[in-house]
Amino acid sequence: MKRSLLQSIGIIIISGALGIGVHAFRAEGIPLMERWQEKVLNEQLTGGFPAVSLKQVKEAYKSGAALLVDARDPEFFERGHIPGAVSLPVRDFDSVFPKLEEQLRAAPRVITYCDGASCEMSVELTEKLLFAGLEYIEIFTGGIQQWQGAGQPVVAGKN
Repeated sequence: MKRSLLQSIGIIIISGALGIGVHAFRAEGIPLMERWQEKVLNEQLTGGFPAVSLKQVKEAYKSGAALLVDARDPEFFERGHIPGAVSLPVRDFDSVFPKLEEQLRAAPRVITYCDGASCEMSVELTEKLLFAGLEYIEIFTGGIQQWQGAGQPVVAGKN
């Protein structure tokens, strides 16, 4: 009995070592250490659409590599938004989208945002933009709350 227990433990150890060894040499391997909880939460918050972090939004903001689109109602946008962002309220999509369509289509990336993790307007806006034929749309789930909370600049006023 002792011998079979030791053999079983040995097989488990060898199997684990082989699995990790094979994984280390395969290009398409699954990351051994990853923030799975954060990844799953982002997928739930974005309805499966790609999510971007605060760091990625800051980089896009500084480099101008993306057009930031605020999905909130105009009065909230006017009180404070990420500098350079444009207002495209979900509720006014049909009337505002045609005015911004050229700018949206010219952007290499579009990042939508709203208040924060509990706000679903950025997901709704992303769905509408995809339906309108746009590509490369990501969602900043932290929204204006996380942006402000990190001490990033906010400007008031209209588009």
